[in-house]
Amino acid sequence: MCGISCIIDKSGLLDNGTLSRFTDAVAHRGPDGRGFAKFADSEGLPEADGEKFYVGLGHRRLSIIDLSEAGSQPMFSADKSHAIVYNGEIYNHIELRRELENEGVVLRSHCDTEVVLEAYRRWGAKCLSKFNGMWAFVILDRKRRKLILSRDRIGVKPLYFLSRNGFLAVGSELKQFFALPDFKAVPNRSSCLLYLTTGYEAPPETFFSGVFSFPPSSYAEISLDTPLVNPVKYWDPDSFSVRRHNYAGIVPEIGKIFSSAVNFRLRSDVPVGGCLSGGLDSSSIFAEMKNLSPSSRTFSAFSACFEDPAADERPFMKKVIDRTSSVHVKVFPNEKELVEDLPAFLRQHDEPVGSISMYAQYKIMQAARENKIPVLLDGQGGDELFSGYWPSYMMNLNFQVKDFFRLKFTPPLPTFLPDILGALTPYGNPEIFRQSFLNYMEYRKRSEKHLPFEIKKKYLPEIAEHPLYSWHMTARNLPPDEYRKAEIFKIHLPRLLKWEDRNSMAFSIESRVPFLDVRLVELLLTVKPEMNMKNGWTKYLFRKAMDGKLPSDICWRKDKKGFETPQEKWMKSGPFNKHLISWASEKNHPVSEFISDDFQEIQMKIIDGSFDATRMFRLFCMDYWMKNIASR
Repeated sequence: MCGISCIIDKSGLLDNGTLSRFTDAVAHRGPDGRGFAKFADSEGLPEADGEKFYVGLGHRRLSIIDLSEAGSQPMFSADKSHAIVYNGEIYNHIELRRELENEGVVLRSHCDTEVVLEAYRRWGAKCLSKFNGMWAFVILDRKRRKLILSRDRIGVKPLYFLSRNGFLAVGSELKQFFALPDFKAVPNRSSCLLYLTTGYEAPPETFFSGVFSFPPSSYAEISLDTPLVNPVKYWDPDSFSVRRHNYAGIVPEIGKIFSSAVNFRLRSDVPVGGCLSGGLDSSSIFAEMKNLSPSSRTFSAFSACFEDPAADERPFMKKVIDRTSSVHVKVFPNEKELVEDLPAFLRQHDEPVGSISMYAQYKIMQAARENKIPVLLDGQGGDELFSGYWPSYMMNLNFQVKDFFRLKFTPPLPTFLPDILGALTPYGNPEIFRQSFLNYMEYRKRSEKHLPFEIKKKYLPEIAEHPLYSWHMTARNLPPDEYRKAEIFKIHLPRLLKWEDRNSMAFSIESRVPFLDVRLVELLLTVKPEMNMKNGWTKYLFRKAMDGKLPSDICWRKDKKGFETPQEKWMKSGPFNKHLISWASEKNHPVSEFISDDFQEIQMKIIDGSFDATRMFRLFCMDYWMKNIASR
């Protein structure tokens, strides 16, 4: 992975120092190289040799493929007509290289950056549909005086921009924009209120007014003379409709594509490891890594472990380690370290995070860097793709019930009854009944807006108008395939990918996600979500695909734990609880702009433990962000 930057400055006021600072703000994304290219505003955009520039490109390199200088960026085409700064990996670059060479294109390096550049020169924007990978890039077309921006289909890799009055700045992280001399960090009120009340975010808006996230599955051609960003979709998930599949055909197809997706992500000129939680997704990745390299490679697994049995999964991890003969590196995040690391951790993210579980991932990435493993495979996306969250199951049953009564009992048997009854059979999963109660209680909490603080009345109408504020109500009426798309493209996954990118890049780690291989995503978008929910089992299709490749008690594990820390315990006792009590006693609380509560009352709730941990963490995180990050 890398850090990229681009500035178009029609005013001519910015100098090389600004471009350097803008680029070096993400030095952590690329410790292996640093490069710039600057162009003057005259015919052909000649390279600028003074302190001023019209268009500037900057790059921080993390070397993964082709470690030689041939892979340095900004990279120019052979005729110097195009230049690129690129962050990502195109996993099928070897196949695309052959295709380009067969069409007469001469390539000078072995890196995927040159493949991206030459593919664009050869095929234009149509090249994007050929890429299987994760990316964010800027290409400068000097002859056409155009800038081309693009981001991968799911948004694994970030790209942000600020545009105003003939000025455009593009970067990999929001912290870069603080390097601009006239940048004013103004909190985006709508984003702040939505986060406080729901925990959701609403891209392309960020928490900073005027700075936007470039949308996934899009590209934009930008005129250097009028640098306006108007993204165009090159890929649309709505173009894939559900069609009929049978279990006998779809299960082996899923297994085949998943194996290929893992194999693609083992392509690297540096060591590769993986994140291991003990759950189905990460365990399956390790099993497939071993199947693909039975004797030639030993992989390192990195895991977050806890002394609290409610959050610890070491017994499941051990089964995978023993099965795959992997090296196991265990980290033990604790609340004392959390307090010490909070400033660096929260500053790295630029925006408020969702929970303390992100800190556990942060420590895993730190351990990977300490062990000199710069590439990790991770199970992100498996739950969204295969309907692995229990609420997905409940929403599906809810939709079936409503559908049955809407059709006035036309079907001979309610479709949901065999599913529920099947959970009670020896081959079913009765966990669904316990989860039904837990999800009902969480639904009530969301419906009642159960917050440990009160939003000021003047903001209530503004919040109520936001479509995501009542998402829990909207979701109840969505068909299962639409709910799945919302999980993948709008609600859950975008936030998780953003947080994982910041955590991994904090330590110059490239995180790769096999479940988001375009072939697997496109296939699953044609599969009825109900096929993943059978007899009380979530992820039924993927479990069937991995049956026999994993220990049975992992493949058919009945409970499900997210990637969690003992958040509630940490917040209600010990060092982090003391930190929260101290925070509440401070005089200055910028978040008071949005809430009407007296912080003495909030402090009393923290002392006696009468608060919802997730929602109190959001209040703390927002206040910290407004005071220490947004105001810097």
